[in-house]
Amino acid sequence: MLLAIAVFSLGVMAQESKMQNSKMQDSKMQESRTVKMRDHVMMMDGKMMMSKDGKMMRMEKEVTLKDGSIVWPDGTIKMKNGKSIKMKNGEMMDMNGKKMKGHTMKDGDMMMKDGKMMILKGGKKMKMGKEMTLKNGSVVSPNGMVKMKDGKTMMLKNGEMLDKNGMMKKMEKEIKSDY
Repeated sequence: MLLAIAVFSLGVMAQESKMQNSKMQDSKMQESRTVKMRDHVMMMDGKMMMSKDGKMMRMEKEVTLKDGSIVWPDGTIKMKNGKSIKMKNGEMMDMNGKKMKGHTMKDGDMMMKDGKMMILKGGKKMKMGKEMTLKNGSVVSPNGMVKMKDGKTMMLKNGEMLDKNGMMKKMEKEIKSDY
C-alpha cells in the first residue's frame, strides 16, 4: 500500500512539473507576442505605412513628427534641419523622428500582411499556399492561425512575424541615424 502511494505521488509530481513547463513555454510565447511596437512610419513594398496603436494603415497624407520633421506618403521626409531624404523599403521611423531598424527577414520567415500569411522564399515574399509545420511542432495556416504543439491556438496580427522554428520575431530596434 505504501509503495502504491509513493508511485502515485511521484506520478502526480511528474505531471505537475510537465504542466508547469508547458505553462512557462506558453507564457514566454505570449510575452514575446505582447511586446507592443511603438507607433511609427515605415516604407513597406514601396508604400508608406503608419502603425498607430498596433494597427498598420497606408499613409494618405503628410504627417508631422514630434521633432518637427514632415513625412509625405511618397516616403520623402523633410527633416527639421531642412534636409530631405527618401525612405527605402523596410526603413522605419518612430513618431519622435528617431530612425528604427526593422527585422531583416530570412528565407522561411513568415509575416502576417493584410490578413494573409506571407513567406520569404528565395528572397521573395509569396503568399503561403498551405499549412506549414514548423520545427517546434506548431502548425501555421495561410490565414495566420497558429496551432501550437500543445493544442493551443493564436491568431497572428498584421505585421507579426514567425521564423521557421516557430519563434516570434521582434520588429524594432532604435538605431543611430544620420537623418
